[in-house]
Amino acid sequence: MLEYRLEDSLGFLVAMAGRSLSNSVQRTFSEHGYNVTPEHWAILVLLWNQDGLTQLELAERTGKDQASMSRLIQNMLNRELIYRKKDSVDARCKRIYLTEIGKEQQEKLMDLVQTTLVKATEGIADEDVATTKRVLKKIASKNLKINGIYEGPNRKLGLDE
Repeated sequence: MLEYRLEDSLGFLVAMAGRSLSNSVQRTFSEHGYNVTPEHWAILVLLWNQDGLTQLELAERTGKDQASMSRLIQNMLNRELIYRKKDSVDARCKRIYLTEIGKEQQEKLMDLVQTTLVKATEGIADEDVATTKRVLKKIASKNLKINGIYEGPNRKLGLDE
């Protein structure tokens, strides 16, 4: 029987690195008094770049299913980071917008995440970090296409090279 080494598995390594970064970001936010999670952070970034996205657009761009996104949106509504508003063209559609609290936190949260990422990649060559990002984007793009999860994910998720 072939030996399988978990510590050499790409999926395991990617998951461990992701959890490690997520935990570092969460700890940094908490230490600085921000009641924001890494999942909230991803939604905030999308809305800072394009306020007024729909819940479906947010789900597609973060790779989350609708039920998970619904819970996340409700949590962010409870924390007063975002609010919902009916679409001006299609009243059935609700758009998600940043509250003043959500807008005011942008600069500080971005600084905190940037500092955390600098610490996490300290001692790793910039070229290696760039190569890692490029390869991970290719893997994500390929697997989203294989799994047929979303139409046109590359454009929505920014996975084009």
